[in-house]
This record gives sequence, C-alpha cells and structure tokens, in this order.
Amino acid sequence: MPLVGGRSALVLFVTAAVLVATSAPAWSAAHNITAILSGHRDLTEFSRELTATGLADDINGRNTITVLAVDDAHMAPLKARGLPRGTLRHVLSLHVLVDYYDDAKLHGLPGGSADVSTLFQASGDAPGSAGMVEIADRRGGRVAFAPQDAGAARGTAVFYVKAVHQAPYNISVLQVSGVMSSPAAEAPSSSSPEPSRLDFSDVMSKNGCGRFAGLIAATAGASAAFDKHTRDGFTFFCPADKAVEAFEPTFEKLRADARLAVVLYHGALGHYSPQALRAGHDDLATLASDDAGTTVGFAVHSAGGKVTLVSATHNAARVTRTLADADPVAVYMIDAVLVPFSLTANASSPPDLGPSESDGRSGRKDGGDGRKTSGSAPGWPRRGWVASALVFTNLLTAFASG
Repeated sequence: MPLVGGRSALVLFVTAAVLVATSAPAWSAAHNITAILSGHRDLTEFSRELTATGLADDINGRNTITVLAVDDAHMAPLKARGLPRGTLRHVLSLHVLVDYYDDAKLHGLPGGSADVSTLFQASGDAPGSAGMVEIADRRGGRVAFAPQDAGAARGTAVFYVKAVHQAPYNISVLQVSGVMSSPAAEAPSSSSPEPSRLDFSDVMSKNGCGRFAGLIAATAGASAAFDKHTRDGFTFFCPADKAVEAFEPTFEKLRADARLAVVLYHGALGHYSPQALRAGHDDLATLASDDAGTTVGFAVHSAGGKVTLVSATHNAARVTRTLADADPVAVYMIDAVLVPFSLTANASSPPDLGPSESDGRSGRKDGGDGRKTSGSAPGWPRRGWVASALVFTNLLTAFASG
C-alpha cells in the first residue's frame, strides 16, 4: 500500500478516536446509579431516596460496589415510618456493599457464605462490627442477606430476587425482597447533628431571584408548604428576575389556587445535587397539584452538561446557575417560569409566558436555544457518533483501496 495511503489512514484513525472520546457525555466514564435505575419503574422510590439522602453521589463516586435495590411496594412501609433523614440514610446504606457481587458470585461463595462491609460501616457511622452484611447461599439456591448488629446479632434476612444491572467488577445492582435494617442503623446519631437550615428566601433575594422570593412571600400557603419539606430534602428552581417580571401580569390575573400551584411547582421533593441533575433521567415530583388533586411534576433533560426542565405544558427552562447546594437543600436559578397546566381557564385573558432571560422572546416554547420542545424527550446528541461512523467507513475504504 502506498505510504501516502498509510498516512491518510492513520490520520483518519486518530480523528475517529478523538471523535469517539469527545462525543460521550463528561460523566460517562463512571457509573450513574440514577441512570441505571431509571429504566425500572418499580424501583423509582428507592432511586429517589438514594438521591434525597445523598447516597447516589456516594455510589457514583466509588468503584467495585453492589447495590441491593428494593421495589416500591417494599419501600412504602419504610417511608411510612417517617424516619429522620440521617436515620433513613443509615438504613439505605446497609443496601450498598463495598464489593462486587453478581449472580454467579452469589451462587459460588466459598463455604456458602461471606461477611461483607457496607457503606454504613465504610462511612464510619456504624459502631463496631455493625454495618456488616452476611451473605448466605441457603438450601434450594436461595441467597439471603442479613445485617449484623453489635456482637454476633443478625437482623431480619432479605432474599436475592434478580439481577438488575451488572458491569463486572465495577457495579452490580441486585433486587432483594425487602428492606434490611438493624438497631444500630436506626439508633439516634449523636455524632451527626442536624444540619443548619438554609434560608432559601435569603439565598434567592441576594442572587437575582428576589422577585420570585417576593412571590413566595406574597402567595398564601407557599412559605409554609416549602418550610414543611426542607428538613427532609428539597430542591428549589427559582426563575431569574427578568423572567418573573415578564410573567407577573399573567400571574396577577390567576385565581389564588392557581397562583399557589405555579409557585409550588418550582420546588421539587428531595435534594438534588448538580451531579444528580446532570443524570437527567428522572421526572421530579413537586408540591403543586391540578384541579383534580393530582401532583404535577416536570421532566429533567441533560445534554452536554446543560440541564433543561420541561414542564407538564411543555414549556422549558434552562438551569443557569447553582445558587446553593447545602444538603438537604439546593437552590438553582432557571431562565423561565415553569407552567404546570394551561392557564387559560384561570386567567381573564390568554396567558403570556413573557420573554426569557436568554432570548427575550414571548410565548416561550423552546429550551432556550431555539429548539422546539415537544411531548417527547429531546434526544441525546448524535453528531459525534455519526461523524465517527463516517470516519471509520472512510478508514476501511482507504485500506481496501490502498
């Protein structure tokens, strides 16, 4: 093959390698537990609580880990108990093993059992040997998980149900039959005092969201509703002052219950760190509800490190700044007011969403970059992968013709 052909092929190969490397999202080098669980609707509550307690970030930051996931039906009794946030974190951290176990390894345990450390123990929160979990391959091929407490005590066992996700020696997600707990996990923590409460209104007022802070204060029931939930994990999305200013004429024409719903729609249940938001695979539950009393949420889409929120009425707002992220509360600025439902029936004239901070246009129906937002989720960027495919095709042609 002529030398020039070889050089051309080498250039094409290097170009392809660069395009493949740069076309993947920045966080693709590590696993993302929220993304893994997003395709399993029966594990939604477990995923939500991992995020709300901060365990999702801890899991994503570790290699060689096994997550024992619990379905919504078995999470419900745990949620109903109303455990303090720190206690709930301890209980759920028993379900994170700091070693890799997949289906094959579970059924091939040396001697039929193994004691494994969990994130509860690895974090230093567990006293003594508490925080260890015994895995035992029992008769009939059933694999049991039982938490240890102080001494040789064992908690109630749960059983392996099925493999949810397996990436050998990196992360394994296994579904189990119920929630594990122990007296040590549920003991009050004297070493971890309750975090001081973030003054979200003050944060908004000092960082370009003063008008929205004013709407919260002026809307009956809004402040009380937000205050009630901030202890258990909460995330605010405050529209920038220009966006609120443009929307205020429409807001003032709404009925009182509709005004409250619009304000409450900008608060999501659970603490979502920037990393959790960039996962972009979940619909977030809010405090707003429609006329039928049904809770209204919004979707989170992420691409290229940019996060866009898409409301139930398909208007969109981009997250432009992180104003505060102090677990259990996070506050983000967005560039448009999110609308939970059609405002026509609640206003004396057709609603005007007003110009956004980024493009100054009214009747906003895009994600801030001119792209229309529809009922379907925006697709992941494909240009890098398409280009890579074309380059590889050219590479093969060069070799074949050389």
